[in-house]
This record gives sequence, structure tokens and C-alpha cells, in this order.
Amino acid sequence: MTEKSVRELEKELKNARMRDSEEHRRTVRKNRDFSVGGIDKDTTVEKKIPDTADVPDAILLPKRRRQKKENIPW
Repeated sequence: MTEKSVRELEKELKNARMRDSEEHRRTVRKNRDFSVGGIDKDTTVEKKIPDTADVPDAILLPKRRRQKKENIPW
């Protein structure tokens, strides 16, 4: 085996990284289907939060309200 200098090894590493990144850029990856309308309403189920009247003997926390201003500590 021949001894290689640090510069030659750095050049080889740089070339290998460039080849790898070029190959990664060239590959076509399948993307999700974002057709018109977004989410298909036929296949998704709407999540409903139960109310206190729906669950017997349960006290649920009130629904979270949006803050009127940012939470700034000073």
C-alpha cells in the first residue's frame, strides 16, 4: 500500500461527499398526495371532544382559551 498525504485524503473525502450529495439530489422521492382539497373527508374521522353531559360522573376541565397577549416574564 502506498502512503497518502493528508491533502490527498482530504481531496478524496471531498470528492466522495460531492458524489454522495449529487446522488442524493438526483434521486426522486415519492411525496405525499396533496391533491386539491387537502384531506379526504371520506376516509378521515372527525375527533369529537366529549362534553360533561356525555360522560356521567365526570368533571372535565374547561376548554383552553387563547391568551390575549404573549407570555412575557418581565
